[in-house]
Amino acid sequence: MPAVRIENRAQLIYLLTEAAEIEHNVLCCYLFAQFSMKDDTDEGLTAAQLEKVRSWRATIGDIAVQEMLHLASACNLLTAVGGAPQLRRPNLPTSPRAYPSSFELRLVPFGLEAVDQFVFLERPEYIDPATRPGYRDAALAVSSLRDVFSCERDYETLGELYRGIEDGLDYLSQKLGEENLFIGRPSSQTAGSFFQMGGLVTVHDLDSALAAVKVIIDQGEGASPDAEDSHYRRFLAMRDEYRELLAADPSFRPGRPVLTNPYALMPTDMVAGAGVNLLDDPLSVDMCGLFDSCYEVMVQMLGRLFVHAEESEAEFGALADASVGLMIDVIQPLGRALTLLPAGPTHPGFTAGPSFRLSRGATIPTHKDAARLVLQERLTELAAYCRFLQASAGAPSILVNVRTALERFARALASVQS
Repeated sequence: MPAVRIENRAQLIYLLTEAAEIEHNVLCCYLFAQFSMKDDTDEGLTAAQLEKVRSWRATIGDIAVQEMLHLASACNLLTAVGGAPQLRRPNLPTSPRAYPSSFELRLVPFGLEAVDQFVFLERPEYIDPATRPGYRDAALAVSSLRDVFSCERDYETLGELYRGIEDGLDYLSQKLGEENLFIGRPSSQTAGSFFQMGGLVTVHDLDSALAAVKVIIDQGEGASPDAEDSHYRRFLAMRDEYRELLAADPSFRPGRPVLTNPYALMPTDMVAGAGVNLLDDPLSVDMCGLFDSCYEVMVQMLGRLFVHAEESEAEFGALADASVGLMIDVIQPLGRALTLLPAGPTHPGFTAGPSFRLSRGATIPTHKDAARLVLQERLTELAAYCRFLQASAGAPSILVNVRTALERFARALASVQS
């Protein structure tokens, strides 16, 4: 009996939504650590150390791309079974009540603490479930009427969650029939061609649904402990290499002194004392706000792409190109630039960082014309804000390129019509 039991469609949609949220949050944790990594021998690294740090950055980048695939796969599965794509998520650090206790996620700069968090997140399922802390024999989990209305489930690894989803898909295909379970139109799902991500499956029946879950499991969330290319094994190797370099040089510090969980504004879904560190250097606050706004508009673009409703193929292509372009030409350079700016007088010796903050306004416009106008307008506003920040003392030079990219994406959206 799997640790996660699914007995109706509502529970399946709930847990697929939770899976999408966790994948999104884990992706942000990986990007935050990647942005905080040192990138020059002037930052106190030897040439050999810098080469290794750059290889780790590439590894985290590869894994982040696969996490994006997992998020897209979860959204396709949601659409296929009658749910809606989920791009929203709790802000980081997550509340202990957001997910099972194993998933308290934080924005941690690159270092052993971050790598330990990644190893823990990607750890395989227990081979012997009876060795799990707090293990309860499945026979004791007697089904009741109350279970029909409860969607929350307890699990200790992402592998357990996906094995439960896998089992639930199989069970509901038998209970409801495949035609009645997979009621979403395949044409409403996001195709791999838009992102050039191998493994993104269009879900239309049980076999394709299980294939989508298998990609996620094989890459990390449930892979065998011996799978050399799994996220778990790659992070284990990174941790071993890190420890070797640290043993050879105790002063080895591959990450910048970035604050954990840095924010320009306290998120509305958190309270004081939740682990958030507020920046108080004026330029860093403004740069963090710019980053969060650019990230939010990228999430809105992805949401419109995942809804996949009214747009033409050319319009979908423009949204996909702008989304990928925002990540490469805006989010990455802004994120790295933030980690070189001071956090402020309250945090001496620390630098700022991106918070990946989502506001209540990060909604998806429901009509394509409204979506195009809203997104184009926001991109234009953010480009103007870049121009304003360029005049600030100490402003990073990358703002010129970021502004140019934002203006380019705004023009691209405006130029594509059905």
